[in-house]
Amino acid sequence: MRKIPPFTALRAFEAVSRHESVTQAAAELNVSHSAVSQQLRLLEGYFSRKLVRKAGNRIELTPAARSYAHDVRKSLDLLAVASEDFASSGSAHCIRINATPSFAMRWLIPRIAAFQRLNPRIEIRLETSNTDEFESSVDQTDLVIRRYPMKKAGLACRHLLDDEAVAVVSPVLLSELKVRHAKDLMRCPLLHMKSRISAWPDWFRKAGIDISQTPRGQVFDHFFLCIEAAINGYGIALVPEALVSLDIAEQRLGVLFPQARIIGSGFYGLFNPSARKARSVEQFITWLTQED
Repeated sequence: MRKIPPFTALRAFEAVSRHESVTQAAAELNVSHSAVSQQLRLLEGYFSRKLVRKAGNRIELTPAARSYAHDVRKSLDLLAVASEDFASSGSAHCIRINATPSFAMRWLIPRIAAFQRLNPRIEIRLETSNTDEFESSVDQTDLVIRRYPMKKAGLACRHLLDDEAVAVVSPVLLSELKVRHAKDLMRCPLLHMKSRISAWPDWFRKAGIDISQTPRGQVFDHFFLCIEAAINGYGIALVPEALVSLDIAEQRLGVLFPQARIIGSGFYGLFNPSARKARSVEQFITWLTQED
């Protein structure tokens, strides 16, 4: 028989560990402050040791409790995934996909409906992460998509799409700018990505132009914001062509000097080839790689 503390106490402890606040944990669990405090005391009594301590107006976990909270969180996540799988096992086959917000918004969402029409028995549940880090998403999703190759024991990584950054501009702004040569872009409003601040200097070098410093311009945290700004004529953006292919096809954006492009490693998908849903994931990957 497994020796496991009371489940309610574990839920309360895990919520407190994330918020480092009994009040916020109580709000999340929709219970009273005293109810959460009681569950913490119950768990401390179970282990005969302190789990939290005062830190000014807040509380903090002891080092040992913090490590335990990490393991409890992973276990609760796995339980949630297993329950979701069981709930959907009698109907559509659900696959969970984790991607960055820009890839989800600019590539996946405009195309997922087409996949669903072709595969009505496979339900797509899309989640996003604001970081390129992937390890924390692997256990909770069936397919993780990132802009670089990923490695993890027992999992398979597949190349999904090429990553070629091109300079794009709205037709309205282009009509206002006198751009005949690549060097003319140095006096134009350029849009930058905070995570790839050296991208424009790299692009100019690809175009055969040496520059001593990065041209000034608006800086964005996400590609989808940078792209939206370009569509609305705010400036010229340097973004992965895959993320703007529909905008180019529908003439919301045009590519400037297409021969000058920065070749990245590509977009990749990481999944478990031995998992029960592997066949559905493979089916989705095959469809994705065939899409424009």
